[in-house]
Amino acid sequence: MHVLVAGGGTGGHFYPALAVMEELANRDPHIKLGYVGTNRGIEARILPSYPWIRFYPIHVRGLARGRRLQAAYALLLLVIAFIETLVVFIRFRPRLVIGMGGYASFPSVFLGAILGKLLPIRTVIHEQNLVAGLTNRILARVVDKVLVSYPQTRREFRRARQVIVTGNPIRAEFLDAQRSPEAYRQFGLDPNRKTVLVFGGSRGSSALITALINASDKLAQDNHVQVLLVTGDAGDENAIQSAFMAAGVKNVHVRRYIERMGEAFAIADLIVSRAGATTLAEITSCGKPALIVPWEGAADNHQRKNAAYLQQAQACVVAAEQEVIGAGLAKLIEEMVGDEQRLSRLAHNAARFGRRHAVSLILGELEPLAREARL
Repeated sequence: MHVLVAGGGTGGHFYPALAVMEELANRDPHIKLGYVGTNRGIEARILPSYPWIRFYPIHVRGLARGRRLQAAYALLLLVIAFIETLVVFIRFRPRLVIGMGGYASFPSVFLGAILGKLLPIRTVIHEQNLVAGLTNRILARVVDKVLVSYPQTRREFRRARQVIVTGNPIRAEFLDAQRSPEAYRQFGLDPNRKTVLVFGGSRGSSALITALINASDKLAQDNHVQVLLVTGDAGDENAIQSAFMAAGVKNVHVRRYIERMGEAFAIADLIVSRAGATTLAEITSCGKPALIVPWEGAADNHQRKNAAYLQQAQACVVAAEQEVIGAGLAKLIEEMVGDEQRLSRLAHNAARFGRRHAVSLILGELEPLAREARL
């Protein structure tokens, strides 16, 4: 069976795809997996570590709304991307095409749906966010099945053939990781201190980094707290660490990227992050208390809506960027870490939303499509 997965660009699209591909490979060692993405996305950095997944980069980029020249260029690239994707189909011959969202998924899923009228090819898409993205809203009308993370999202796909709520798949490492002395050692952290994990997704967040630097004086005075800051692509790891050291801050540890993020989650007493759908799925599946700072530039304001959904159930604390840029972040961290009952309540409420079996549910929906494709 040849399965082609498409999407990526950001970790929010790529890591759910990786979780699905890992489980597909675990269940069927004979399966052939291909991945369509871009050379600019996180997939280009991560997939070389997975030689059993064939990576097919295409030239495509998102539409720049309100910018005619950039939109025209994006449409030109889309034509090129369709030609490149057709070559992928001829070479790889997929029977099942899975779109995980984002503009990079559009050519593969749309082409798969068109060819599926003549060939035994089945198509499915997965929507991670509460508010569906433009690509998935278009594709939902032509695919065989739509999978969503939130029950409320079903109403955005009224013209779809079939919509199933599965949750957002996360990698097994998040579910399996445990708090241990070794986990603290690998990050250079003290197990006797409260650990705050701060990150802004695969691309990082300059706003969260700036907020943490602005709060450094107050953080340095707190001997009971330590911070693990993951910069992503938003800043230079060495320069940021040097800035903290120059300010006399020794309890902030900086990493550009953490390969075993599940272990960082395991030792975190509080998580400070953006409101990407996959990040929230990881937080809730792990039952972690969190301070969420939605990215204000997200399309259709989907990060704020993702966060509001959990906030209504008291499953996280939400703060606007303006609240954390000054010394506000240190104050919020101090208040939350110092209140054990509040942390416990947030963790309990978050866990109620976690869908730890999302990958299994998704594979259960893929199996009948795969059987049809074999006929």
